[in-house]
Amino acid sequence: MTEYFEVDAEKDLKSMDTFLEDWKYYEFLKNLALDNKSIVGYRDHKYTVQKNTEIDLGMEKYKNIHYNIELPIENEQYLSNKLIVFFMPADRMISTQAKLRMFGNSPWESLASSIAKNTYILRIADSNLISGSYYQNTINFPNYETSIQQLIQNTAYKYNIPSGNIVMYGNSRGGTGALYHGLLGNYKVVAIDPVIDRRAWVEVKDVQHMFDLVDYNFSPKINRLLEETTLSPDKIKVLCSDTAFITYPFVKQLNLSKINLLNLNLTIPHVVDPFTSHAALIGKTVPLQLSLINQFLYEEDISIEKSLILFNVDDWDVLLPWTSPYFTMHFKDYGIEVIRNSKLLGKDNIWLNFMIKSRMIINKKYTIEIITDESTLSLENSLFFHSENKFKNIDLKRTNENGEVVWKSKFTADYSFEFLGLNAEAVARNNSIIIRSIKIFCEDR
Repeated sequence: MTEYFEVDAEKDLKSMDTFLEDWKYYEFLKNLALDNKSIVGYRDHKYTVQKNTEIDLGMEKYKNIHYNIELPIENEQYLSNKLIVFFMPADRMISTQAKLRMFGNSPWESLASSIAKNTYILRIADSNLISGSYYQNTINFPNYETSIQQLIQNTAYKYNIPSGNIVMYGNSRGGTGALYHGLLGNYKVVAIDPVIDRRAWVEVKDVQHMFDLVDYNFSPKINRLLEETTLSPDKIKVLCSDTAFITYPFVKQLNLSKINLLNLNLTIPHVVDPFTSHAALIGKTVPLQLSLINQFLYEEDISIEKSLILFNVDDWDVLLPWTSPYFTMHFKDYGIEVIRNSKLLGKDNIWLNFMIKSRMIINKKYTIEIITDESTLSLENSLFFHSENKFKNIDLKRTNENGEVVWKSKFTADYSFEFLGLNAEAVARNNSIIIRSIKIFCEDR
């Protein structure tokens, strides 16, 4: 149900500042917040009021949490799936449009083009009270934090994203939300100049419209979460600068042994007010922010190599396999890992081909021996010799010898076969095998 609140024309500033200039209007706004209502529009001295449960921000909605999901730019699977949870800054609190106050005006629309492949972006509006509550519970929305955590978990489940690939990100109000919810859910954190004490925003006027319904200082609550988190300090990156007087002293109230606090030696040429340095730190460090985000996104897919390769592919009787859209391959220290990926069969070439180093001689007897690990991918009925539309299924028998799996078959070559091929059609998706050796012996020599 939509309601309207009409104000005196002489007191009307045609913005949310109207409610900060008159005590009665301010009390009215607080009562709206307690009744789970907010301002959603304005026209001709009338402010439009709606229940928070009915507000439409033009976004997806989960338990009164407004959000949107940005899918990866490319569909191909380059890396493991990842998720950035983007908590929004409070940069348009003067607006009578609820979306601009709760979601802000800085969604960083170009972010997807500068981050790791296969990364989803979940942007969450601070849809509580009149203009948000730093993503924290209030008396009118006591399960706000739980609902946000559930939304993150549901998103990760839907897109098959492990918790180690999830990064909480935000700046200013969003930085507080990222830090707070990263600690709640034990997710990696990149928090850019988070607001730990909001008194600078209420000293003159309550420009964020939170009244006394939200703590002024969040450090006690965050420090309790820091004591409980399973995250190591290097997974909690907080960027600040000692030039940002409205935030830096309060960030230093956190338990610094539990986080990585990065103090940037930043010079601000034109400081107009105390908020300028806060805004400059956020706006002038985009490359640094991207590096912190990408470090977390990539680290689960990067390993530091220290051991030597323990097999010699030159001893194989086939060349290394050609690429295939249905198979993913990795050169491991102990063999070639072959994974039948999740791609559904289409019109692409179904063969993963190994070229035979010496073409077979017709009517000669051969033995093929393949050594592998214990694996989920079976070579039985899936391996063929083929060449020029001639195919021969290899009847491999499996044995265990000295802790290794050995696949063997004896056969007579009825064609001068050129390739040894693994058929994607004959292999179940998401199964893998590590091939340690492929030998083909001619018994008639």
